[in-house]
Amino acid sequence: MKKTCRLMAAVMMLAAPALASAADPAAEKAADKAAGAETGPAPDEVLPKLSHSNQMEIEAGKLAQEKGESKAVKNFGKALVRDHTAAQKQVTALAEQLNVMLPTEPPMKHDMLEREKALSGAEFDRAFAQAMLEDHAKEVDEAKDARDKTSNAKLKKLLTAL
Repeated sequence: MKKTCRLMAAVMMLAAPALASAADPAAEKAADKAAGAETGPAPDEVLPKLSHSNQMEIEAGKLAQEKGESKAVKNFGKALVRDHTAAQKQVTALAEQLNVMLPTEPPMKHDMLEREKALSGAEFDRAFAQAMLEDHAKEVDEAKDARDKTSNAKLKKLLTAL
């Protein structure tokens, strides 16, 4: 569950980068690959997103611990905080190693968290569980895709470990 949770969080902030260019994108990618350039998601695009995702998941975990009614939701909240704090340390370490600047401002408000703050008890538990299920299923697929497409070995290793 810990590994799945971390992978899901990584996915939350990943989107495969697509830079539009006037040149033929397929020819440009082939030329980059032949020249040894990185392809797929680059660390300077992915790491800030992962950092933001970790921060949002930590906030979601704190909210679950505070507002959750069931022990399962409260425990899941604790796991979110623990796992994403550890994941954030890994993201920060790789960002420092690769000279990637992470955002210093607080993360943007998350609509899901804002809606759920108004709920309580069993109503909160249901909404929280449903939101986590929907987000994580999509995010796992996106993270796997980004992991498989990046050519940066260190980023690939991090995404595999999460």
